[in-house]
Amino acid sequence: MFRVSFLKISLVLFSLIILCPPSVANGASLDAVQLEKELTEITRHFHGRVGACVRSGETVACTKGDERFSMQSVMKLLVGVAVLDRVDHAGWNLSDSVMIHKKDLSLYVQPLAKLVNDSAGFRTTIGDLVRRAVIESDSAATDILIARLGGPAAIQSFLQQKGVSGIRLDRDERHLQTEIVGLSWKPEYVDPAVLDHAIASVPQNIREQAYRQYQKDARDTATPLGMVNFLSRLQKGELLSGTSTRFVLQAMEECVTFPNRLKAGASAGWKVSHKTGTSGSWKGVTAATNDVGLLTAPPGEVLSISVFVADSSASSSDRSAMIARISELAIHHFR
Repeated sequence: MFRVSFLKISLVLFSLIILCPPSVANGASLDAVQLEKELTEITRHFHGRVGACVRSGETVACTKGDERFSMQSVMKLLVGVAVLDRVDHAGWNLSDSVMIHKKDLSLYVQPLAKLVNDSAGFRTTIGDLVRRAVIESDSAATDILIARLGGPAAIQSFLQQKGVSGIRLDRDERHLQTEIVGLSWKPEYVDPAVLDHAIASVPQNIREQAYRQYQKDARDTATPLGMVNFLSRLQKGELLSGTSTRFVLQAMEECVTFPNRLKAGASAGWKVSHKTGTSGSWKGVTAATNDVGLLTAPPGEVLSISVFVADSSASSSDRSAMIARISELAIHHFR
């Protein structure tokens, strides 16, 4: 009797293991079919092109997942990961000292600029620059790291070596942002007043041509699917060592930019680790409003998510609300 009962129990347990892998047994599964249907519905009539992907394990739900979107500051996450790969494999240390002078600065969002004394400069570390790039979206920190890596081509080489597809990084912030407004980068543009004067002097037809070219440029773009796959591999520790993975994920969790996007759609108890990106606007159209990251449920299951809003005439609040809504839907369909 005992031997028969033991055999029955063993068969039941074996069936549960085979038919209910841990993620499903824990109640974590993504209803990709329904999620894709709702993503299509809510984005169909939006004033702009919206691409999004959500991934749980091997299950992926997307709308316009294979189309290309300008990354803008989302690329700063890629830079940080490439730097941490050097820490893992090339003898770099997060504590390595970096001296910054005014000539090393970039443009637009760069809180670091306030710390750089004209004569003495500012001394910091590689780890601090990575955190500034991801947490505050600091363009100066980003461009200094890109230069230290050997230029944008070095980051693209890293992505290729890791088998990352659907993402390309071609320019640093200095060159990308000036080209968008019809300029070519010059060292004197580290002075905001000089840069503003130069932008104001660009003829309207040149500004128009430059912005339209940027909207269709394949450089510095990602597909939502390529990005969500990158995020999934990052979270699983497939791109960096365990220590480096924890470092960058912690920085993403501390990100302070645009909490009204992915974070605004997260349910109570969920953790959001993310990186945003936003372009300027021209004649009422904003080329890029983005947020990508990881949504972690209270039990610990993780969703990777990427949302890109392109060429939108909607208000800033409406664009952010769309991203928040997609985050909300992803969590709703994760059971």
